[in-house]
Amino acid sequence: MTQASPEKLRRDALGILAAAIAAQLAVSTAQQGLPALGPILASTFDLTTSGVGLLLGTISLGTAFAVIFWGNLADRMDDRLVALIGLLGTATCFVIAAFFKASEVAHFALIFAGIMMASPTVAMTKGLARNFVHLGNIGFALSTRQAAVPVGGVIGGVVLTGIAVSHGLSAALYALAGLIILGGLFVMFAPAGVPEPPRLKAENLPPVNWRRLSPILIAAAFFCLTQLGIVALLTLYLSGSRGWSPTHAGQLYALMMAFVIPLRIRLGVISDRYPTRRVQFQIVIALLGATLLLLCAVLEQYAIVVPLLFLAGISAMGWNGLLFTTAVVAVPPERVGFTQGVLHSFIFAAGGLSPIIMSQIVESFSWQAAWTVMALCSVMAAVSLKMFDTTPAQTKEMA
Repeated sequence: MTQASPEKLRRDALGILAAAIAAQLAVSTAQQGLPALGPILASTFDLTTSGVGLLLGTISLGTAFAVIFWGNLADRMDDRLVALIGLLGTATCFVIAAFFKASEVAHFALIFAGIMMASPTVAMTKGLARNFVHLGNIGFALSTRQAAVPVGGVIGGVVLTGIAVSHGLSAALYALAGLIILGGLFVMFAPAGVPEPPRLKAENLPPVNWRRLSPILIAAAFFCLTQLGIVALLTLYLSGSRGWSPTHAGQLYALMMAFVIPLRIRLGVISDRYPTRRVQFQIVIALLGATLLLLCAVLEQYAIVVPLLFLAGISAMGWNGLLFTTAVVAVPPERVGFTQGVLHSFIFAAGGLSPIIMSQIVESFSWQAAWTVMALCSVMAAVSLKMFDTTPAQTKEMA
């Protein structure tokens, strides 16, 4: 059996990255776009602010419960097949939700969509790790893939909101299903890339140093409490407290996401150049976000809170690719899928709880209180990252 040339390995890796971006874009348009539809969800389902937070949180919690299963499956099967199953299942759920509109069936379909959406992210992370770690630019690959998340936010904030305002929520959900099917086609025709190593029996798998990884897991949860709090509540805040129309609120949401795209890619490139400083970069991002959110709390009654919240949202979304890369290179290759599943379970659980918690804080106390709690979560993420041991090198990255 002849070994593939370096050029072919790089071409295949880029093909897998393209498929990973398409899959992430598809599910992120749903994950980031549904919060942008917050005012429309509220009117369609006759929900309060906390009701919208509960619906969005339940969808994310469904993802959290399923993601370890999908990650473990990606370690045992072709990661492209695992991603494809999740994408087609998600599209089916959105078609069902669109058909049954504002009913209990639609609620259940949206929650089940959250379960299926867990698959592509962890499965394609395994594929990217398999094909990019040996090339020395896994940070670039994961951060570029994660740049698809704010692209999904742009599509959700502008296109989906426009469709929902003009043609109703069902039309927006049908459009989401079509985009997810398109992402599935990219995955279906992606190259195989670097062959999977022989799969080991469970008792022969190398151990995972959970004590070392625990600060990363805790930091991810705190990061997500802040990130998803802003993502879920921004349009509701602008429309409810600032008098913005849903269209204008969605446009600012989309603009925020647009600024995140180059930030994530650039941070990934820089982290490959300085791999020993990935954790320090994340600490800086956390503390910057905390500072901006505290300013939002102090100056909430002034118009300047909108640009401050805009900047806080950008900062709150800069960490993902760096943290995922830190976790990938800290574990044996045979355990990437499973450990990414565990990591994403923390992320999605916190992301699911965040809209519920933050919306309750708003209704029980004030928007200032919500911004303050989010700032404290960012500080706790920085504290946890400070405890991460960066000295052991379990996975060697080539320069």
